[in-house]
Amino acid sequence: MIPKLHLKIVERFREIFGHKGEAKLYFAPGKVTVIGELIDYSGGNTITAAIDRGTYIVARKRPDSKVNIYAHSFKARKSFSLDDLEKTKEDEWLVYFKGVYLSLIEKDYKVAGIDIYVYTDLPFNTSLASSSSLCACLTYAILDLNGLSNIEPIEKAKLSYEGEKKFASQKTSLTDHATIFMGKENQVFFFNMNSLEYEYLDFNLGEYCMAVINSNKKRASSDSEYNARKKECESAYKKLKEKKPNLKSLCDLKPKDAEFIKANLQNKEMRRALYVSAEQDRVNQAVKAIKKGSVKDLGNLILKTHDGLSKLYEVSTAELDILVEEAINMDGVMGVCMIGTGFGGGVLMFLKKTEVENVIENLYSKYKEKTRRDADVYIVKPSNGARILPIEE
Repeated sequence: MIPKLHLKIVERFREIFGHKGEAKLYFAPGKVTVIGELIDYSGGNTITAAIDRGTYIVARKRPDSKVNIYAHSFKARKSFSLDDLEKTKEDEWLVYFKGVYLSLIEKDYKVAGIDIYVYTDLPFNTSLASSSSLCACLTYAILDLNGLSNIEPIEKAKLSYEGEKKFASQKTSLTDHATIFMGKENQVFFFNMNSLEYEYLDFNLGEYCMAVINSNKKRASSDSEYNARKKECESAYKKLKEKKPNLKSLCDLKPKDAEFIKANLQNKEMRRALYVSAEQDRVNQAVKAIKKGSVKDLGNLILKTHDGLSKLYEVSTAELDILVEEAINMDGVMGVCMIGTGFGGGVLMFLKKTEVENVIENLYSKYKEKTRRDADVYIVKPSNGARILPIEE
């Protein structure tokens, strides 16, 4: 049976753009990082999952070069022509659509205009890759409607990634887009965005589930801070490579190299390198924990990840730290860690299914008391990647 939400989205498209012509419904999931946050651009492996929330697009190909969009989240309609993809001051969220089209056109793909209705059940600013999900869904739809659906998923991910970077966000990574296109239900995605090597790991949480908690702390200066962290890691790598010529990346360093790092780097660069080397080791340990089905071991690892992100990578906030500190002391919580690029956003938590209601109630109360902010909680699970959804029985 087709979910009522899907039928409602399609009907809304037809109310706005009419019934003439074939329309299709597309879905691209959001993404959560289980472990390995912010080490992919230093050559590291990450473990991520596509989730069962995401972006829905109903789209229909047009006979011309015009692109008409209605965004449900903003209750707004915008249009542009493929003949003019320059960024303007009035674009706002339109930059994602222009960027994706531009990335396709620059690769010489022949694409036409479309009518689009966009709906999402991903909360914004919660570290679930909502903008990457939008770009992935749009990329999938445009390619499919123009007879280009046979492109490999990793190539679609590259196009989507380039599209998001064009005008909108430098914080996105290929890891986000690859996860969104290639995710699988009940599995996590072990991936290296430099080598493009990947592996699927069965993700059996048993009596536990995954929850994402939104701190509702709006990110401040995260673009500049994200770029600063990348530059610090690049600089640290260059300095260490002078001492160790065979070093391929920061993530080739091991925890046993801590003294080597401390002897050759100072201040921020030293702390960044210490986090990256330790986190890569935790990712490797996490693979073993996942394969043997130990949520306890995985939970302990992500708690250490949060400590590293807070103290060594310095991307956490007081609000995120409070969520972690309060949650980890509650019955049924096995591990918790900030996710995303930091300076706001959310945290990931593993908790017993039987304790979900109690944990949410207590965490909401304690967080509200300490920060005067609400904490929104979302239970998520690994999902399949970007795809077409049926709209007829």
